[in-house]
Amino acid sequence: MTALPMKRLGDLVLEAKPGFACGEETEDGIFQIRMNNITRDGHLDLSKRRLVPAQRAQVADFLLREGDVLFNATNSPDMVGKTALITATDEPTVFSNHFLRLRVDPSVLLPAYLSRWLLLQFERGTFKAMCRQWVNQATVGRDALLRLAVPLPSLAEQRRIAEVLDRAGELRAKRREALAYLDDLTQSIFLDMFGDPALNPLGLPRTPIGELIVLGPQNGLYKPSSEYGEGTPIVRIDAFYDGVITGLTNLKRLRTDQSEIERYGLAERDILINRVNSLEYLGKSAVVPRLEEPTVFESNMMRLRLDPRRADANYVIQLLQSRHIKLQIRASAKNAVNQSSINQTDVKTLDIILPPLAAQREFVRRADAVQQHRRKLLVGQAEFDALAASLRDRAFRGLL
Repeated sequence: MTALPMKRLGDLVLEAKPGFACGEETEDGIFQIRMNNITRDGHLDLSKRRLVPAQRAQVADFLLREGDVLFNATNSPDMVGKTALITATDEPTVFSNHFLRLRVDPSVLLPAYLSRWLLLQFERGTFKAMCRQWVNQATVGRDALLRLAVPLPSLAEQRRIAEVLDRAGELRAKRREALAYLDDLTQSIFLDMFGDPALNPLGLPRTPIGELIVLGPQNGLYKPSSEYGEGTPIVRIDAFYDGVITGLTNLKRLRTDQSEIERYGLAERDILINRVNSLEYLGKSAVVPRLEEPTVFESNMMRLRLDPRRADANYVIQLLQSRHIKLQIRASAKNAVNQSSINQTDVKTLDIILPPLAAQREFVRRADAVQQHRRKLLVGQAEFDALAASLRDRAFRGLL
């Protein structure tokens, strides 16, 4: 098949306009889309709403309309370039200075097609590779973005490609919903057995987590980037979410000596807690699964090991995901520019409920049954994601 013609993005857009920064909030203002309102896969998340004064000068210049494409030009290196298509606005909506609003001539380029192509570049790491980076932030410049070459089939073919990719996206969304349901089910099992840990309706014993620790808390290993590339696997903060370490076979590696492996080596049922991050992710934690080889952990987290005669690590890790614990972590956080931190004392003083060990293990047994089903879904999700990635790649090469 003949390769698709390529056109410079700057020759296809009518506008690439940045939004505006605003430190003010008001209850009767206008909704402003910010970085956390757009997901990695291009959906709008309106659960977090920030209203800014509607009387701001020239606010009309920043109003969004159907067919606008929002490109996240400034974010962390891993998140810069995520993109969303505005399909409708139920209320007047503006956008922050972290975005570029792209408007196109729909007689030449369909917004739905452009947004899907930009998302493909995001997933490929194109924007991460081309961005300018500084501490905790990265930017894709407007001119650099507009220099990119976009494959440009006929309008009918653009429409067909967008529709096919939308259907694949809907299937992915349904799979994510199923995974979210299972995550909620685990929390429901916990609440059914023990109640809200903040209210403690069963009157269970309470204890600082420090009284259960037999090793740690211990900060992890720091090595300069020049030491990475081969050697011992290392768990970094991008390796775990919601209590689970994922992708053990894909962990980065670094050079270590035997004393470092002995000092920082992880064991099954160790708990890792993120001690430095943005406030939203500060304190995220995970329990270490069975490891196939010696593995260490990075300096921006702590490791602790619990007394197995008093506490089951998998029970405690579920508690650490609860709002009760997250509020304690936020209250202890030391906040600085773009990041927050907690220390070892903060972790040791976290207040938890401690039912009998037999009840903890019964919860873990029930939760494991849910997680087994979740793991099967994750395997299917990975296979589907690989097929979807192949589909997107073929679509933009004219092979769909």
